[in-house]
Amino acid sequence: MVRSKAKKMCGILHHLMQKLAEGAMFRICHCFLALVIAMAMIMGGCSSSSPSITVSLSPSSLQSIDQSQSVTITATVTNDSSAKGVSWSLVGPGALSSSTGLAISYIAPTTAITSAEQATVTATSIADSTKSTSVEVTVNPYPQIPFQTLANGSVGMPYKQTVALAGGTSPFQWSVYNGPILTGYSVGGSVPDGLTLNASTGVISGTPTGGGTWYFEATVADAAGGTAVNGFLSIQINPSPIAANPVPFLNQPLVPTSVSPGGPAFTLSVSGTGFINGATVDFNHAPLTTTFVDSGDLIATIPAEDVATAGTASVTVINPAPGGGPSNVVYFQVGTPQTTLNFVNASNSPLQSHSPDGLAVADFNEDGKPDLSISDSIWVDVWLGNGDGRFASAPGSPFKVASPPYNDAATPINTAIVAADFNHSGHLGLAVVDQPNAAAYILLGNGNGTFSPSSAAFANTGREMDAMAAADINADGNLGIAFDGLVVLGYGDGAFSAAGNLYASGIPHGLALGDFNQDGKLDAIVTSGYTAGPGSSGSGLAVSLGNGDGTFTAGPDSPIALGVNLQGIVAADFNNDGKLDVAVTDSVGNTVMILFGNGDGTFAKPLTIPVGTAPVAIVAADFNNDGKLDLAVLNSAILGLNNVGYGSVTLLLGNGDGTFTQASGSPYTVGQGPIALAAADFNADGKLDLAVANLFAGSVSILLQQ
Repeated sequence: MVRSKAKKMCGILHHLMQKLAEGAMFRICHCFLALVIAMAMIMGGCSSSSPSITVSLSPSSLQSIDQSQSVTITATVTNDSSAKGVSWSLVGPGALSSSTGLAISYIAPTTAITSAEQATVTATSIADSTKSTSVEVTVNPYPQIPFQTLANGSVGMPYKQTVALAGGTSPFQWSVYNGPILTGYSVGGSVPDGLTLNASTGVISGTPTGGGTWYFEATVADAAGGTAVNGFLSIQINPSPIAANPVPFLNQPLVPTSVSPGGPAFTLSVSGTGFINGATVDFNHAPLTTTFVDSGDLIATIPAEDVATAGTASVTVINPAPGGGPSNVVYFQVGTPQTTLNFVNASNSPLQSHSPDGLAVADFNEDGKPDLSISDSIWVDVWLGNGDGRFASAPGSPFKVASPPYNDAATPINTAIVAADFNHSGHLGLAVVDQPNAAAYILLGNGNGTFSPSSAAFANTGREMDAMAAADINADGNLGIAFDGLVVLGYGDGAFSAAGNLYASGIPHGLALGDFNQDGKLDAIVTSGYTAGPGSSGSGLAVSLGNGDGTFTAGPDSPIALGVNLQGIVAADFNNDGKLDVAVTDSVGNTVMILFGNGDGTFAKPLTIPVGTAPVAIVAADFNNDGKLDLAVLNSAILGLNNVGYGSVTLLLGNGDGTFTQASGSPYTVGQGPIALAAADFNADGKLDLAVANLFAGSVSILLQQ
């Protein structure tokens, strides 16, 4: 009614103004005109009404974020001539912060939540409190990949498994971290060969192509910017049950152990485990005419031309495929007997290193000359032999070793190292123990002195280990690895799965493999040191008799209490009775003890031989070419924590009956803090030389026999 009157008044006023504009002569007093104008203004003016205030928000629709995250919300106010802006309010979890008038931050709750929660943020016009608008915010728990066990798979069988995820805001982006080895030395591993992780769904699927256990680190990023990591994931793939020939294992001694150059043809007898009819003895990679005697004995004919000149041959036993392949290497010297043994440093000895802890000798670039691999702090050093006692660093060496995704908190410390063909490539690779991270890192050889990580990367040892050896422990045609407390089975692809435990009486230090009870199955002996200090219990030998499937049974008189702190061990037939014996070092007793095997997994009382100070490592070989096995013993000579003396090598010459005599001129001085020892003919003169890793000197000494 009022608005109608105002409009009518405005019409009259408009008519009067029009007449005035046209020059019409009306007598209208100014008072009346003013009154009309005032009434029109009071009734609402002569124009239409002003637009209402409105409030809008950006973002305007439902938002999803993770706990502890924040989102900025901005208000836009129209038709507010007062420019007073908005007031903010919150209903639900979280808090508002950092208001700038027309913008504010919503902060999701920082405390852990177990399910999605809703919050409502409202902006209200200060000029007109009836004008407001809201936006809903969904707060999700922060994404987390929980600890979980992923299902096992089998080679050749389709596999599908979703990695469980809690919380987070979809969509998600999944990945397996497997980038470069960074400052922390960790690596993310990978899913098994033949499988992939779907980046959108977190589903691992495919058809596995190789057996073993793969350890990997899964990561996920959500739409809100949250990330989650789980480096404790693994998948075990069971191999196909394919019948295969075993990889043979070769014992010492060869009979004979050496011959003088220029002699006639002769027969070579070899002993070991896993020989089959059709196996051949290879002499410097050339097959010899071989006679199969039984699964532990072969006889081969060596022609005169193969021993015409001085040198040292690598002897292996090869079983035919399927499976099969070469055994470990035993060296055979073609050289004259030596009455006096002297050693001198090679021209470029010592080789510089970081903190060398383990040695392995093998021909990594396949040129017929022995090379060296060294476990060295976080590195693996590879030195290629020139054949004259000198060495050159291999391309890419030193190789930095990663730590596994499941235990990458500790810096890797590499200790034991072993060379073997773990993937049937025909090239020697490496396994190196990362002690604090309870793993062995696997490097596959390329045949030229370079290496590539296995797709599985690691064999999980479960606990710290000091010693290792490679062998076909379950006779399935693939090399596994025995540690001083655990056995892992290999599947011929560089991947491994844990099998049986080995027995130990105290703190394990050393390991030797062989068929100690003559049942055709590989056994193991672990040396142990004292558990709390000199004089405490725990020092001795623990015999584990193989069941042929990767599991073991304690020997009949195991553990054998012995010595004070046993360290190094080597197995061989020292008294030539056809039964494996062992020689062990006692680093506190400063002795070597010889235990003759009875052929049933038991041993006779030890024969004790004094050596140098703190013997830690031992090697068996025919050093003086007299046809009898000798022993080289590495004495670390540690005098105290801050007083590390120079070590030495004591050479014990075998008499062929299990007794030994110290060589004239022995012991031979080496570097500071020696810890590992290896023997090979580094200058191709038919006499065995020595390589010594000096931990505290940061070097490797090459001692050439004169």
